[in-house]
Amino acid sequence: MGGNSPCASCKLLRRRCAKDCIFAPYFPSDDPHKFAIVHKVFGASNVSKMLQ
Repeated sequence: MGGNSPCASCKLLRRRCAKDCIFAPYFPSDDPHKFAIVHKVFGASNVSKMLQ
């Protein structure tokens, strides 16, 4: 998303959400629980590989 509200993955991982963040379309900031579950099962690195 970039800008004011980081996506759920960037919130959980405590990093700056870039404008071209690969997670933003799939994990919006209003549903952080969804990314937390996916992150727990697969890990952020593996999820990013799947989305590319």
